[in-house]
Amino acid sequence: MKIDPTAPAFPKDGNPGLTKREYFAIRMAAGLLSAGDKGTNSVAGRAVRYADELIEVLQQRSQPETGGDQP
Repeated sequence: MKIDPTAPAFPKDGNPGLTKREYFAIRMAAGLLSAGDKGTNSVAGRAVRYADELIEVLQQRSQPETGGDQP
């Protein structure tokens, strides 16, 4: 299953709300700020990059493995 970063994170009653990418970035920014990072421009950029990296890792893990000794 491929992770769609533009898919809604919490759709409700036909309202898509935030995308998964936006939701992940918000959570990353909150973590960075709570850790004491006060440079808002750098936090925003890094939060989006971390969100993109998280999506990439999730996509890799959701792909079936090929080869090897597993049936």
